[in-house]
Amino acid sequence: MKKYIQLLRVQNLLSLVLFQVLIYVGVVMAILSAYNLTISYLSIEIILLLVASVSIAAAGYVVNDYFDTKIDAINKPERVIVGKYVSRKQAAWLFQSLFVIGIGSGITLAILLKDMTAGFIFVVIPGLLWFYSASYKRQFLIGNIIVGLCAATAIFLVGYIQSLLLVKEYGALIHYTSIIPEIFQWVGGFSLFAFLLTVLREMVKDIEDVEGDKEMECRTVPIVWGVAKTKILVYAISVLSLGLLAYFAFFKIQFITDNVTERYFIFGIIMPFLAFFYLLFKAKTKQDYSQISTFLKFMMLIGVLYSVFVYYLFSINF
Repeated sequence: MKKYIQLLRVQNLLSLVLFQVLIYVGVVMAILSAYNLTISYLSIEIILLLVASVSIAAAGYVVNDYFDTKIDAINKPERVIVGKYVSRKQAAWLFQSLFVIGIGSGITLAILLKDMTAGFIFVVIPGLLWFYSASYKRQFLIGNIIVGLCAATAIFLVGYIQSLLLVKEYGALIHYTSIIPEIFQWVGGFSLFAFLLTVLREMVKDIEDVEGDKEMECRTVPIVWGVAKTKILVYAISVLSLGLLAYFAFFKIQFITDNVTERYFIFGIIMPFLAFFYLLFKAKTKQDYSQISTFLKFMMLIGVLYSVFVYYLFSINF
């Protein structure tokens, strides 16, 4: 059982649920409360979204290990599970079952909301994860972008599904308000943050795994450009991320009473980024890059936790 928990990355799945719930309660519900709309905190649609998201993500982890046994035997021999503790046949059955549950839940959700786009998303994402594991992750930049898009989509879907629920409940009248645009603005900001941080983390992981990736003739950024140039690209994306976050913090987020945002940006975003820059500059060994990868997960958590303060800011301003 312990090996299955490791294979499914249960800690990461719990983080995914936490992130989606934080965005749903801290941002979406806060906006609806500000407009005095009736709120259902645990509708069947939200449950289906969580089930679909977790199932597809779990399947993605398993299929990734299924295709990566040879590379992992070089990069992370102590973490190899498929073919060692779980047979390839069992792993294949597991990720196929999880994909069926995830796609089935997503399509059921799309039918309930009468929205083809949602159904399309829940079919395309599993396909992307499959091709990512089978091929794209070994190609220049494509794999990094796909994982970033999947992370961003998991956050964005929270706002998108709620917008469909609003249309279902209130019809065309909801479009005469600014509720849906406001939801998309806030959730879109968090989605962009998730995309950028995930791309950064994937590049750091590529540097960490460069030895095994070379052996398997992969074409990741560190292999094509070298570690030094990859670090420069990571710094550039980090500066871009800080610039975009500063734009949101100082120009787009405008509450009448706000004693939180600027301080949170300085202590919760800028300072961790500075620590990240220092760690990346000093990094030399595989272990160094592994620690940086873990630190980036911590940074993403800190960023998403701002949603708690969003709820607070809406409560005192409306």
